[in-house]
This record gives sequence, C-alpha cells and structure tokens, in this order.
Amino acid sequence: MRVLGQGDMTSTVDLDSARLDDDGAPAWAGGRRDDGGARLVWASEATGGGFAGSWWPRSRDAVSELRMLIPVVSEHLGGPVMRVSLNIDAWGPDQPRRLRVGDRLVRLGWFRTLDSATVTLGRDTFDRVALRVTPPVTSLPG
Repeated sequence: MRVLGQGDMTSTVDLDSARLDDDGAPAWAGGRRDDGGARLVWASEATGGGFAGSWWPRSRDAVSELRMLIPVVSEHLGGPVMRVSLNIDAWGPDQPRRLRVGDRLVRLGWFRTLDSATVTLGRDTFDRVALRVTPPVTSLPG
C-alpha cells in the first residue's frame, strides 16, 4: 500500500490487485481512504459490472457518512455531486431531502425500491456512479 498526499487530503492506494473481496468477485483496485474519511474502494475498469466501487460506512447516520463520501465521489466524477439516492430502510431516522456539503446543496432521494446495499451519486442525469454498500456492524457478537 502507498499513501499519496494531495493538499490537506491524504489517500491510500491499494496496489494489490490479486485480492478478492468476500463474495469471490474480481479484485478491486484503485484509491482507498481510511484516514477517518470515507472508506471507499473504486473498482478497476477491468471488473466491469454495474458498481463503480464499494463503500463501507462506519454508521447508519447518512448525514455524517455522506458528508465524507460526497467530496471523494465529486473528485472522481470531475465535478460536484448534486444528487444521491439511498434506501430509506437502510439508514437511521435522520433522512433530510437536502444536505449542505461545503458551499453546495445536494439533493437526497430516499427509496424503498432501491437495494439497501446500493447508493447512487451523480452530477446530473448521465454522470452517475453506483456503489455497493457494506452495512456497518451494529453490535459485536458475544
């Protein structure tokens, strides 16, 4: 693993593309952040499929988790995320329709029909990414 600095932000790049995730799917390659920010791994273009990456939020507090995730996805898309779609039952009770992130307002859509293991973020109608969500552990066994 190699840590890359960029201004005030630090990101980690995982160079081990031979790794498999839990379901045996192809390895993820790309930027990974675990410095207290969004825990996100971008999929390599070779993996194909419908997901642009995997995200591991630390809690079910959508507001605090999205405040960390949105800037990272905005950088990946090359412009500000304007809309986010989430499953209404997968997150805590604080489910606002709009969220201020920096100097912009992001619209949040809450849907029962969206898979609880998916979140989509986009700049506009055509520039969107879908992320696979691994839910946070709510309690430890034992």
